[in-house]
Amino acid sequence: MEIHFQQNEHLKDGETEITLSAKTRSLEIDELIEYLKNYRSMPPAVIPFKSDDHVYLINPDNIILIDVSGNDLNVYTPERVIPTKGRLYALIDRLKNPNFIQVSKHAAVNINHLQSLEASFTGGMTAILTGKLKTDISRKYLGDLEHRLGL
Repeated sequence: MEIHFQQNEHLKDGETEITLSAKTRSLEIDELIEYLKNYRSMPPAVIPFKSDDHVYLINPDNIILIDVSGNDLNVYTPERVIPTKGRLYALIDRLKNPNFIQVSKHAAVNINHLQSLEASFTGGMTAILTGKLKTDISRKYLGDLEHRLGL
């Protein structure tokens, strides 16, 4: 792969034009085009979480589970549980990461930490996660999770 830069004085300030050249269009080219389209909306490398007198900078890959408990939003990592404030949907949006799937009104999981699914008494499922964590998956959200997992 070769990469070249060519200045174009005909473009307006802030404009960028990208041209990809290859013998034929391939899956690799399509993936590169998709990557470039989503470049500005790439997930951040770390997310700050304010909790009491600490600010924790957490890599989203290390987040196993996000769970609402009363007025707190609990962020579960392999090292700790971080109680913070906020809304579940707002945190999912802030993560900008397709690996986080909302599984109930009160929880979202990182599918990279999902180890198995078990049937639950309520007709939904229970997610078994890294660190022996468990959370309920409501029937309303089960279809989205199954689709994301390719089931």
